[in-house]
Amino acid sequence: MRTLSASVVLSSIVLGSWLPGANAQVAGVDTPPTLGVPPYEASDAADDVPPGFVPQPSLEFPGVTAGITLGQMYTDNLTLAARGRPKESSWITQIQPFIKSAYNGPRLSGLLNYTLTGYLYPGESRRNQLAQRLDARGTLTVLPQHLFVDGSALYGREVIDNELPSGSGTFFLDGNRANVSRGTLSPYWTQNLGNFAAMMLRYSYSRVMYDTKGISGQSRGSLSGIPDITSNGVQFNLVSPQYNKWSWNFNYSDQRIERDFGPSARFAVAKLGTALKISDNTRLIADGGRENNFLADGTVDTLGASFWEVGIERSSARNRVKAMVGHRFYGRSYQFSWTRTAALLTTSVSYVEQPTDLNQQLLGGGIGAIPSLGASAIPSLRQQRVYLMKRASGSVSYEMPTSTLRLALYDERRTYFLFNDGQERVSNANVSWLFNVGPSTTVTPTYGWQRYQHQDGQANFKQYAQLAVMHQFDPSNFGSLRLRHDTRNVQSAVADARDYGVNVIFVQFTHLF
Repeated sequence: MRTLSASVVLSSIVLGSWLPGANAQVAGVDTPPTLGVPPYEASDAADDVPPGFVPQPSLEFPGVTAGITLGQMYTDNLTLAARGRPKESSWITQIQPFIKSAYNGPRLSGLLNYTLTGYLYPGESRRNQLAQRLDARGTLTVLPQHLFVDGSALYGREVIDNELPSGSGTFFLDGNRANVSRGTLSPYWTQNLGNFAAMMLRYSYSRVMYDTKGISGQSRGSLSGIPDITSNGVQFNLVSPQYNKWSWNFNYSDQRIERDFGPSARFAVAKLGTALKISDNTRLIADGGRENNFLADGTVDTLGASFWEVGIERSSARNRVKAMVGHRFYGRSYQFSWTRTAALLTTSVSYVEQPTDLNQQLLGGGIGAIPSLGASAIPSLRQQRVYLMKRASGSVSYEMPTSTLRLALYDERRTYFLFNDGQERVSNANVSWLFNVGPSTTVTPTYGWQRYQHQDGQANFKQYAQLAVMHQFDPSNFGSLRLRHDTRNVQSAVADARDYGVNVIFVQFTHLF
């Protein structure tokens, strides 16, 4: 393990709200699975993967998993026609090769997850689509214990306008989607300063680009007004040893998001924190400093506002709790996280507040999509303004002798700083119950819903129910059958927004090489 890794991780979490690749910003939010990639695939060890699910190599368990999924899908409402309107049904053939790998060497470590999916529509080649999904991340050790370079490349599809109809993770609709590619290069230096502190200095360069290549029926015109962006960030951390009765840390970060056209955004904070250890597992913590003040006229007063936070942090073998209250440029602020890990029950709850925007969310190490619906929880690609995010999430996983029950809750409120802008709110819930039916078969019923309240008053309510049956014939071959029903209800709709209902049948076979 690298020297200083604990200090670096701590400081990265503190400033993870802006750092590309950090997970703190998107806590509790996962990327939805594509066709043939079940949500349980990301287990660290192959022994933990239920029958019929693709194992995911990790840095702890490196290796390569490659295979191909062949599928046939039927939908009775291909174009998501409104209720009461003629619907178009179709069988769609799916061909999906994939590779998942992890490598952990003395100089280089990284993860690669790549999927190429072809959708073939019988008798209508103009609708055929080719979709790609890439998630590659790695770290190169240039000078052991000191100089490292992080890199990432992500590519996938996002909904252009989430007020309009879009397939909820079940199939690709011809319209209302764009390809989003994200790349980050981030060298950083760490230095052990003995009993004084551990230091990290990091620079991050990132790029986000949008296009509609390979999406039939679309053109660049659908992305009119949506600029590509370049992000430049600097981060400096000093963290004292945590075993002392008194400990301290200093953090400075500055991220500039520059659009190819239109206004830019800037996020900066300078913070000094201290902690008092009152027992072996409890600390009192306090932070204070300066941060950007986002004004109603769209301008930013860089480091123009002071802030403070106080709270408590407690950890034990099963529980880790952190609670803070303070005052920031927008008023009273709160932060809370709780994780409990028991023999059978795992519970996680978090609440976070911070200014952000669409592109910062896209660079946050996760696309920000809601796993219960596969519908985007981040703002529409058309929404590029800075907003105050207040995000609460929670999850529960209960392991029983022959089944696993999972529950996830999510709520996010957005207040846009620009004068006369409204608010948005996204709420969702998802429950799934995986049953092991013998040694080779699982049955998983799932139900989820989402309510999206937009700035202009439109409210979308989506829900779905799904039954999935997975069967593993041998270690390299397995199949699945999924029955799914989606509905969408719209209130105060804008033009082209509509209610719809759709039924989908998946039949898939996967072979691992």
